[in-house]
Amino acid sequence: MPAAARPPALRRVAGRTGRHRAAPRLADITRMRTPAGVKVSVVIPVYNAERYLDECVGSALDQTHADTEVIAVDDGSTDSSAEVLDGYADRVRVLRKPNGGTASALNRGAREMSGEWFKWLSADDALKPHALEALAGAARSAERPERRIFYADFDHVNLHGRRIKRYDRAEPDNNGKTDLERNAVLLHHFYGNGTTSMFHRSVFERCGMFDESIGFAEDYEFWLRCCLLHGYRLHLVPQNIARYRVHESQLTRTRAGGMDANNERIRSMVLARLPEDERGRYVEAAALVKDPPPSLSTRARTAAHRALFACVPGRAAEAAVRTYHRAR
Repeated sequence: MPAAARPPALRRVAGRTGRHRAAPRLADITRMRTPAGVKVSVVIPVYNAERYLDECVGSALDQTHADTEVIAVDDGSTDSSAEVLDGYADRVRVLRKPNGGTASALNRGAREMSGEWFKWLSADDALKPHALEALAGAARSAERPERRIFYADFDHVNLHGRRIKRYDRAEPDNNGKTDLERNAVLLHHFYGNGTTSMFHRSVFERCGMFDESIGFAEDYEFWLRCCLLHGYRLHLVPQNIARYRVHESQLTRTRAGGMDANNERIRSMVLARLPEDERGRYVEAAALVKDPPPSLSTRARTAAHRALFACVPGRAAEAAVRTYHRAR
């Protein structure tokens, strides 16, 4: 909120911690701390997400970062998602389109956004109240933030919204690596959960939109394209900002090696666009990456539990997941 538009009481205390005020509200304090000039557009691709949509949209609206717009793109849902979204018509910009997949819904929202910063939020996930504040703060303080794709840590929750386990380091921190080292890790395995990500809208102008032809793993293709071909960098914001939901229907497309095969095809597509000598350097560097794909990342975690969900559906599968993590 610009200083001139703030109520007098807020103008007087802007920039202070609020420690000396009587019983300050946390939301008021965090709004005062939020960096100015960072308008975030939260884009929610929606397809048959009626069960989780209220929680998702509510979390996007209940943010301590005030300079925000929320855009929900109904990608041809056949359940009651459209009716759920109608209930938010006064606070959320709702766009509707024929079914075309997550990438096409993200692209539609990106083309319609008014903010400077693009924030992806999957319809079955939810943000914590400080999520946009944390990302906006990172964008404000980072060197050349428009050249970075910010991502953060998150909790895994089950289909009922109960936390499976809290991870202080759900995502790897590669901020201190060189460009070659960091991109070699990304080439070796996916990291940077899309639902925690935020980046400047100019990324689309320089790198293009999400690829609507690859079916899924559109975030992995986009990260690789931006980082390897256009010199962007993935940048960890070391805060836990989201609730990432793991449920059986989400994992169907990863079974029978489908995710691994698709990721390999994506790597080949991106590498083919590099000059031969640069492509060789990346292939050699990726081969030297010793760390396995992080077991707590979105992709690796779904792969690790593929057999569990294939054999043990529903609530029994959720119990198996909890047992698995207690044993780790």
